Amino acid sequence: MPAKIKERFAALSPNMRGAIWLIAGSICFTGVGVLIKLLGRELDSTQVAFFRCIFGVLFVLPIIFRQNFAALRSQRHAGHFWRAALGTVSMVIGFYALTHLTLADVTAISFTTPLFVIIVAVLFLGEKVRWRRWTATVVGFAGVLVMMRPGQGEFDPVMLMALFGALLTSVAVCLVKSLTGSESTRVMLVMFTLWSAAFLLAPAIYVWKDPSIWAWVMATAMGLLATIGQAFVIKAYTEGEATAVSPFDYLRLPLSVAAGVWIFAETPSWWTLVGALIIIVSTLYIARREAKLGLPVVPEAKSQKIGP
Repeated sequence: MPAKIKERFAALSPNMRGAIWLIAGSICFTGVGVLIKLLGRELDSTQVAFFRCIFGVLFVLPIIFRQNFAALRSQRHAGHFWRAALGTVSMVIGFYALTHLTLADVTAISFTTPLFVIIVAVLFLGEKVRWRRWTATVVGFAGVLVMMRPGQGEFDPVMLMALFGALLTSVAVCLVKSLTGSESTRVMLVMFTLWSAAFLLAPAIYVWKDPSIWAWVMATAMGLLATIGQAFVIKAYTEGEATAVSPFDYLRLPLSVAAGVWIFAETPSWWTLVGALIIIVSTLYIARREAKLGLPVVPEAKSQKIGP
């Protein structure tokens, strides 16, 4: 980045810098979603997810060696194991959904994760939720029904799989919240990356198909974009306040719609767009409500994305 641009960027408010970082991350993850869809035409979703994890391992290896393996020292190995197990299954489901649904559908369904987090936090973390957040949660899931329109003859069961993936991600997010009391960002990043690669090694070998040269190029680009996007998202929530920055994450929806139309000739239905709008409004309300109540927002959880 040229010196003058750096100076101008540094002069911006922290929230503005955070917003820019998050917009950059959204662009990266939209690109990741496009590449996953393209790779899914040639390779099994499990193998594609494994490629994603391997590039993550290459990213964290310098961290491990530079810190003399300090990132592998933890008192909560069971927590890291289960977080990675749930996150890995969610990742594979998400990759599968991307190959069978439109980019807009998968992106909209991914926005239900904060809704599931409310339910999981009440059931397993003992958090108290009052009627306002419960109402917003119910409204959000009504948006899901608007999108899916069960009983209307156009329902795709893969949507249920994608919704289940969002549920698993929400449990993983709650595990992240429980780990933050004793575990550093570095340890959580390294543990998740190593465990997810280990979980997918055998399944990837089982479904392995030799990629074409073009597939190798796309897999490399996917790994790089996903790693860069994750770094951008973490940077966004480090720079700015969560309530000011998080609304910009929803730019992923118009970006996904545009990419779907341009690259895959996908035309999202009005039902998808209306349902997505309902979900977005409800999750934004929940985020602002949590901020007023002083509940923590975990950057690592926010960056736990697998696609658009």
